[in-house]
Amino acid sequence: MLSESKNKAFIEFIKNSSKEEIIWMSGFLSGMIYSSGNLKKLRKFKEKITLVYGTETGNAKNLAFSIVRKAKNIDLQMNLISLDQYRLIDLKKENYFFIIISTHGEGEPPSSAKSFFNFIHQEEDLHLDNMKYSVLALGDRSYPFFCKAGENVDKRLHEVGASRLIPLHKCDVDYEEKAEEWFKNIFNFFEKEKFQEDIFKKNVKKKKIYGTILTNILLNDKERGSNKEIHHIEILIKNPEDVDYKPGDSMGIIAENPSEEVKKIMNHFQGKKDNDDIDISGSSNFLKKANIFNLSKNVLEKYSTLAKKDIPHDREWNLIDLLKSFPMKNRNQSKNLKEIVEILDPIKPRFYSISSSPRVHDSEIHITVSRHKFQINGNIRYGYCSDFLSKLKEGDILSFFIHKNYLFKLPESDKDIILIGPGTGIAPFRSFLYEREAMGASGRNWLFFGDQHFSSDFLYQTEIQNWKKNGVLYRVSLAFSRDQEEKIYVQNKIWENRKEFFTWIENGAYVYICGQKKPMSIDVENTIFRLIEEIGGTSPEFFIRKMKESGRYLKDVY
Repeated sequence: MLSESKNKAFIEFIKNSSKEEIIWMSGFLSGMIYSSGNLKKLRKFKEKITLVYGTETGNAKNLAFSIVRKAKNIDLQMNLISLDQYRLIDLKKENYFFIIISTHGEGEPPSSAKSFFNFIHQEEDLHLDNMKYSVLALGDRSYPFFCKAGENVDKRLHEVGASRLIPLHKCDVDYEEKAEEWFKNIFNFFEKEKFQEDIFKKNVKKKKIYGTILTNILLNDKERGSNKEIHHIEILIKNPEDVDYKPGDSMGIIAENPSEEVKKIMNHFQGKKDNDDIDISGSSNFLKKANIFNLSKNVLEKYSTLAKKDIPHDREWNLIDLLKSFPMKNRNQSKNLKEIVEILDPIKPRFYSISSSPRVHDSEIHITVSRHKFQINGNIRYGYCSDFLSKLKEGDILSFFIHKNYLFKLPESDKDIILIGPGTGIAPFRSFLYEREAMGASGRNWLFFGDQHFSSDFLYQTEIQNWKKNGVLYRVSLAFSRDQEEKIYVQNKIWENRKEFFTWIENGAYVYICGQKKPMSIDVENTIFRLIEEIGGTSPEFFIRKMKESGRYLKDVY
């Protein structure tokens, strides 16, 4: 409790402070309380996370405050400071450093950022090897030096040894979408990084979840000519109390290398033939979790040092091919194997939208997986994790973790929603619809779904038709692109229903888009912008910005 004199001074001080200054003070005081140990700390990392901004007109500042608020909502604590108040001597202490900076004049930084800008470019003995950074550049594409200041900062930090965490994002005057994408990339990095830290620590903080495969069903009909391979996988959770998820969340999975490939590597070191039996233990267990296919440039360079040979980078290298083509000179194979294990990258987790509902599918969790197929040098290849998942059989054990998606959630049950999810984009919407049905939600649901052929690629056809029949789905708009001479996609169906679509969003409906970013989400968004302009007679940029500010326009694209 403040004394009377302090309370009077405090109230007077608050009255004379701007909104932004009050927000800053709130964050500062919260940080002091968290650091004192009186409350649970939000920060998930011991390393420092700093967000700085350089602004002339106020856009970078407003954006920075907005990002810090969003970060706090998802338990990511950032230190926020203007570049004109930043202590340049602290640069070498930074672990994670994020910059929002605008460009003015002939590619110049704003006046508030000039000291910082000049320092990093003129300081000859500047080494920032411990820093991981990313730059969000604001500019105006109609000017010749578009985002030049941000480009220069990004380039210079990389030159002095800092590691570029997320590529430079350049924003035009309508910067909201690009800025949102930048922030989501930051958040997703820390979520993944936290998991990567945990799995290689002795004291694992993020608990792995184990489940048994109940069923693995191919949703496409190959006999009717489908050229896709999309699997519906149901998992029985071993300990249901370990699982806490909501519709919109994802499942994180680290694929395991095939045992036969690991055996080939182990046999190479033990001088055995590929068909000899060998125990999968010790180093071989690690090799099941290490990336042994399509080795990174970093791994190839480290191996080149070990083998004392130049490795050509003009092809894709798998570990076993590398070992056979450029054998290591050391006769101590145990030492060779240990050194190989130390240089390999871990397999990164892949994320799949959960397609089940926690209210409906008790003790189970479902995912929808497209087995990714592509060609390299004329050879057919499959996606690392999707291939692993597609081969799982009933009774197999799978470990995974829950990846929270705080930016893709259902609204209140009385709100109308429009779901746009062709292909595997249907996955989270299956979860949404089961959840809304179980809740008895009064809000209307409108689904846009599409794929190549009605007869062979209509994913979850029976469920969708039942939802339409019993009223859970108010409307269903389908687009099967290859069933007629002229290709029809979901954006064509949106345009076909443009008047009703606009009426829905004008009256408060939420729009969700899930699936491939290119070209689907771009084409869909262009169509929505067009109908807002033509049917609504208003600025689509302004209309969508307002929807985003109220959380009514949400995307989960990949």
